[in-house]
Amino acid sequence: MVGERKRVLSLLCTAAAMLLAFSSAAQVPTLPAREQMLGLLERSALHRDQVDWAKLRGDLAATDDPARQRALLDAAIQRATAGHGRWLSAEDVDSRSRRISARQQRPVPSNASGIASRMAGLDARLGMVVVGPYLTDRRLSATQQSAKGQQFALDLQAAIHQQDDGSRCGWIVDLRQNSGGNMWPMLLGIGPFLHGRIDEATPVGYFNDGRNTQPWYYRLGLVSAGDQVHLSLADAAYVLKRPESPIAVLQSGRTASAGEAVALALRGRHASRSFGFPTAGYSTGNNPVTLMDGSLLVLTGTVMKDRNGMGDGASIIPDTSSRDGDDIEQAAQQWLLAQPACTGKQAAMVVAPSINVPR
Repeated sequence: MVGERKRVLSLLCTAAAMLLAFSSAAQVPTLPAREQMLGLLERSALHRDQVDWAKLRGDLAATDDPARQRALLDAAIQRATAGHGRWLSAEDVDSRSRRISARQQRPVPSNASGIASRMAGLDARLGMVVVGPYLTDRRLSATQQSAKGQQFALDLQAAIHQQDDGSRCGWIVDLRQNSGGNMWPMLLGIGPFLHGRIDEATPVGYFNDGRNTQPWYYRLGLVSAGDQVHLSLADAAYVLKRPESPIAVLQSGRTASAGEAVALALRGRHASRSFGFPTAGYSTGNNPVTLMDGSLLVLTGTVMKDRNGMGDGASIIPDTSSRDGDDIEQAAQQWLLAQPACTGKQAAMVVAPSINVPR
């Protein structure tokens, strides 16, 4: 599945380059912004050694054709970020933000009601939370962006709270449709699940740029990278009635980027196990940088790792694999119900059942 996805991505990139080649109106950064972007990529892109930056600058200087310049820049960004980074013109940023805003303003069912029909098929002792993508409207002020992110996290924690009546002995966290975005509202939202019996001072994941490692924390109702607090619910944060409950994580080939960050944050937690398919393979950290002309560089500069320091920026392989996806929830439920928290037995963790693994 991953190989097929990468083949499709390659074809899409080729098609995009061909369209640019035939477009006389290709958008490119201004010369000062272009140099700013190249400097950032050359210094900080995760795979910066895959690009001959001097040659790229020479090729850019040798052509006045915007389509040719855009193709050169896109190709360099693809190589330097392994396909995770990108450049967006100011117009693209505005258009994307408008689409995000329109989508967020549509009336949608709450997290809890949105999974009601699927909850009906679960054992009454289990809870389920679906964590979807979260995209930031960059037209908003920093304060407004934080408020939106806090609301997303509050909605997730409210869904947990609503189900947590004291009878839940295990939980399913569904990341199968989480294609990414901003990881911090997601981590804040599932914060009640992240630590189990481990003290909150323990990191739940890491960024690594090849030289330095920066831990992720969920503690006291806030999420941070190192000492930098990204988002906080403070006293509004929820605490599980049974913090040590086992967690089953559902993932798929659509689980990408920030969705993969959530999967990594839960990996290595006491009594957790993942089910499904290998993720999309973008488990790397992006930093959006607004350039001097108002355009945006999405700069991929780090590899994401789990709390045990494991992670290579590629696909995350589930602990229990599936071939057709029809029985993922059933397998997760069977595993959860076999755990000591649900059986009441003080025993070692039971190995998850094997589901449709091709021989």
